[in-house]
Amino acid sequence: MAVTHSNSALSAATDAVTALIGASGKLKFRLAGTIGSPGAAVATLNLSATAFPASTNGLATANAITSDTNATGNASPVANASLETSGGTLIIHCAVAASASDIDMTNGLTVAPGDTVSCSSLTYKAISA
Repeated sequence: MAVTHSNSALSAATDAVTALIGASGKLKFRLAGTIGSPGAAVATLNLSATAFPASTNGLATANAITSDTNATGNASPVANASLETSGGTLIIHCAVAASASDIDMTNGLTVAPGDTVSCSSLTYKAISA
């Protein structure tokens, strides 16, 4: 038998993780790395004071995310991203690709110095069914 969770359990798990981001967290796009060793960030986007409202059925949709209008950039492609506290503690680390990834970058994976990097929508779900 597969493990399943009620909608309230799914939401509780998601809300517990997103609450760790706290007030005014960051979404950072990175060249490489892991949650323990995240690698260089090429763009830092500021999350709203309340990054995620309460989830619905385990799915949380981020509030507005401020674009980075002067990214540091690099010739290497973005490989992953992290969601972290305003103080820099990593909470979530995920893959980035052009499509079919945790985060999809639709205008190419290379961020040049001075580029604007934006995020039009971001959802998070801690556990599936």
